[in-house]
Amino acid sequence: MTRRHSPTGDLPAGYRAIALLADGRRLETWDAFDEDRGTRCVVKLLRADRRDDPRVRQAVLLEGHLATTLAHPHLVRGYDVLDDPPTVVLETLRGATLSALVEEEPLGLADAAELGCQLASVLGYLHRHDWLHLDLKPDNVVVDHGKAVLIDLSLAGRPGTGRPGAGTRGWLAPEQATGRGLSAATDVWGLGMTLIDALARTAPYGDEATWDSRRRWPLVHRRMPVTPSGLDEVPAPVRDLLRACVDLDPAARPLLAQVREALDPLRSPAAAVDDVVAPLPTRG
Repeated sequence: MTRRHSPTGDLPAGYRAIALLADGRRLETWDAFDEDRGTRCVVKLLRADRRDDPRVRQAVLLEGHLATTLAHPHLVRGYDVLDDPPTVVLETLRGATLSALVEEEPLGLADAAELGCQLASVLGYLHRHDWLHLDLKPDNVVVDHGKAVLIDLSLAGRPGTGRPGAGTRGWLAPEQATGRGLSAATDVWGLGMTLIDALARTAPYGDEATWDSRRRWPLVHRRMPVTPSGLDEVPAPVRDLLRACVDLDPAARPLLAQVREALDPLRSPAAAVDDVVAPLPTRG
């Protein structure tokens, strides 16, 4: 099917397009140059054919608001948010996505523990400001010289209710399928799924967490979670922790503080405090 939309690279004044990074259903994402700051940046521009949709406009502006007002060492930094057309300007990150990093080789236990503590730290920060990320997955984590940065706040929302089915197929928690009961436990699910993938390049649900072919929702789990293959060398307490993180019942999942408490002793000694980053491997 031929797409009717064709990205033009016509960015707001002050930003010069370098290359199109992604052309999604809602946004064009550009590698760009910020003339005022004199630096490379990432520009997420609402597609011209979606600018009359108030819900989509609001979502883009919310992402920009969060990126430019929330600040954490492990959260992508926003430079600017523009109303017309709705645009989010973000820092350019070095390194590689976690999905690319573990494509050839999974992380070791110490590196995965460090990753888990960093992600738990930024998720806790979001939660204390009454926001949920709701799309934690390896593609949304960038790792550079041991520092993990959480990106993509496009699905971020408040605890409670949300749009049914919002999330990434195969990764979203069961409560995201119905859009009810969203809580900090929903992000704990994402954290558990991400750590399992980093350690074993697999997940307990994978394609089993999918949509019924006749209806968009509810989410169909064809089997209960099992310990993923590849975790045989992981200590039993860590396996139990990861299984608990992806429990179908949100109330059975551990708190972020409990996840950090369990993982902290497994980190490199160099990561004894939160602002010291242990050397996760990097490629690229």
